Amino acid sequence: MTARAADWFTASYEHAFATGHHRSLDSALGPIDIIAAHDDLEAINWPPHPSRSESAVPSAVTIAVTAQPAPGQISASLESAHTQHSPLHGRGAFPLRWLPGQPWAARYDDGPLVLRHGNQILISEVSHGSASAWINRVLREAFVHGGRRHGFRLCHAAIVDIAGRGLLITGPSGAGKTDLALKLAQQLPARVVTIDRGIIGRQGDHLIAGTLPFGMNIHRDTLTDLGCHSEELLRRYPPTNDKHYLSTADAIRHCRIALVPQTRIHGLVQLTPAAAATQWHSLDAVGLTRTLRSADTSDTDPGYQTDWLGLGTDRAPAPLRPSPGTAGWSLRYRPDRPLPRAWLHDITQTLGREPRRPRDQRSHMRR
Repeated sequence: MTARAADWFTASYEHAFATGHHRSLDSALGPIDIIAAHDDLEAINWPPHPSRSESAVPSAVTIAVTAQPAPGQISASLESAHTQHSPLHGRGAFPLRWLPGQPWAARYDDGPLVLRHGNQILISEVSHGSASAWINRVLREAFVHGGRRHGFRLCHAAIVDIAGRGLLITGPSGAGKTDLALKLAQQLPARVVTIDRGIIGRQGDHLIAGTLPFGMNIHRDTLTDLGCHSEELLRRYPPTNDKHYLSTADAIRHCRIALVPQTRIHGLVQLTPAAAATQWHSLDAVGLTRTLRSADTSDTDPGYQTDWLGLGTDRAPAPLRPSPGTAGWSLRYRPDRPLPRAWLHDITQTLGREPRRPRDQRSHMRR
């Protein structure tokens, strides 16, 4: 990249910073600052929380959005022989090509140009009404790859926070992680960190898990069990494989749940589908380690093997291991059967909150 490109980046970033609306996201990596139009900030898939006005903690990443086109030489540079190309050919949430440098540049397939210099990221050439989707995509890269620099790993799990103590639920796709997490959120009650993917790493003696900016992909039957009967909502989010991908805001409103961006992990659940009634037993130390490591997908998820913005590090984070005092359970789960009261009691005795007894059990569980 030339000095002219760096100057354009600096001028565009400073203009966005001075004229845009600001939102600070509390996260497992520290504060993340977003600068964009007000409506775009509101549509970010993130737990609502009070804005941070002043903080002694510096921002881990700042992302600014502009509709201004970049100089032609920046786009032309992405056609050079030095350009790197995505093995995914630009599918979905990942870019088509990128070029390391100062600033670092990446181009999405039929999407914006993204540039990074240090911990500042500029999303440029954003069309009206699409900024929030691109912010969510770039944020995911910042957490997954920027998180590696801080020792965090990508995990495939549902995570809830019970009275300030986190419960991580892992298991194969289709085992019922989302269903169980959302029902625990209503019945205990608990706060949801994620129902599918997050990041997890160690801070001192504690395992910290954080959310990622995804919406919530929820099965139609689970929505019914949670008391969500809005046909208008279901039409707005047409199903794919009988699941409705709701925005974070609509999931909070219609599923009557609370969200939190991070938690300390104190409990683990290894989930497997059950042919009969739900059954459970406690995990020993070997089972705890196996459960935690089965949630780690940082080296296997194909979409996140390429650090296309140069945010990470070549040094692999240390393998995950449970913190001292972590409890765990193996649960053979049937979403259409009531949760064992003895298991709920054991969880709440361990993690610190008594379950809420539903007025009508049928409104929470399918018979």
